[in-house]
Amino acid sequence: MTNRDTRQIIKWSLLGFLTAVITATLVIGTRNRQDQHSPSGQPVLPEISTIQPFTLTNQFGAEIVLDDLKGQPWLADIIFTRCPTVCPRMTQTLAGLQKELPKNIRYVSLTTDPEHDTPKVMNAFAKAHGSNDGNWHFLTGPKADLIRLAVDDLKLISVPKEAGKRDNPNDLFVHSSLYILVDEKGRVRKSFEHDTTNLLQQIQIALKQLEN
Repeated sequence: MTNRDTRQIIKWSLLGFLTAVITATLVIGTRNRQDQHSPSGQPVLPEISTIQPFTLTNQFGAEIVLDDLKGQPWLADIIFTRCPTVCPRMTQTLAGLQKELPKNIRYVSLTTDPEHDTPKVMNAFAKAHGSNDGNWHFLTGPKADLIRLAVDDLKLISVPKEAGKRDNPNDLFVHSSLYILVDEKGRVRKSFEHDTTNLLQQIQIALKQLEN
């Protein structure tokens, strides 16, 4: 075997070794990102987005800002009071969850129809569908501010429905039917479909993960 052959063997051996090391490092790093755990061993919820400061008005006519919600977790959804289908069900389901979840949890329902959904209208809707206490804010305000909070920050969907595709005159919007969990620092951590199986249990597990 010549010196040239020996050098080639050494070069390829080193290259193979370095490739194996890099591959192992990438695999370990990926596993660590996908399987993050707290010191207690509980999985860590990802930070999906961060809520930016806002100023909106609740069903009692009170101004609500982001700082009013910080310090405790909250669940948010998007509705409109003229909605003929899912919005009443979502509100009623959330009212049922409110009775089972810890008392410190707060709730936020944003309207996607602020031209119609004044504080007075939102108040009547809240009373009709399950809750009207100070721990649950039915928020209205400028359309741009509502959309920024709902779509940009909470990652919900709200799109006006074309007139020709409406099932009835009040079928005005296509919007998300999710509940969004926001932590005490104003960070979006998880979403839940409103009619998912074991919804209460799933939310309880997520809240426990936040505690840990």
